[in-house]
Amino acid sequence: MSLKDQLKEEARVESRKLKEMSFQDKLWYIWEYYKFHIAGVFLAILLVSVVVTSVRNASIHPGLYCMVINNRSDQELNTSVLEEDFHELMGFDKKQPVYVESMYITYGDNATELSYASMAKISALVASKDLDIILSDQENTDHYASLDGLADLEKILPADILSAVGDRLFFSADGLGQPIASALDIKGTDFADAMHLSEEASYLSIIGNSQQTETAFALIRYIFGL
Repeated sequence: MSLKDQLKEEARVESRKLKEMSFQDKLWYIWEYYKFHIAGVFLAILLVSVVVTSVRNASIHPGLYCMVINNRSDQELNTSVLEEDFHELMGFDKKQPVYVESMYITYGDNATELSYASMAKISALVASKDLDIILSDQENTDHYASLDGLADLEKILPADILSAVGDRLFFSADGLGQPIASALDIKGTDFADAMHLSEEASYLSIIGNSQQTETAFALIRYIFGL
């Protein structure tokens, strides 16, 4: 018997066995005799998925990455203001998404495991130079300023922006205890209202090592209609 005929005969035998089994027996039989084949297929699919995702991500360069911390509005955060409206305004394409995430962070006795996980994520994003903007409450603004994680807006903002919004600067102490302009208070702006930001979470800061400062400046102009 040729190899081809032998394979056909084995296939007929397997098919006959399966027809005579109950549904549960079929599942057991297929798993017992083909689990390594099934595992191999799943592994291959997983590897292909990882490769495809890696290739796709390698070609994506976010136009802006914003983290919203401790927004306590009764309304759901409206991320489309940044992800869609600002994205379109900047003329970004699909490979330049604007990312917006939201999290809650508490400190001291009120700190939770989720808070520690959130802080770890922010640290990782800062270390990789991916995070550009945080919109947060005063406590978190002060916290990240004390870690020297925020840019001094008095030093980096273009003159036209500084002259227009200088009265909205918020000051925190840096790692040496020196005051820096750590944020802009954007409460009451159409932008803050459209995003459904609570007053507590309306302090905009630029991460000190952001690679997208020009885009951050464009966002501030957008927020204040400059």
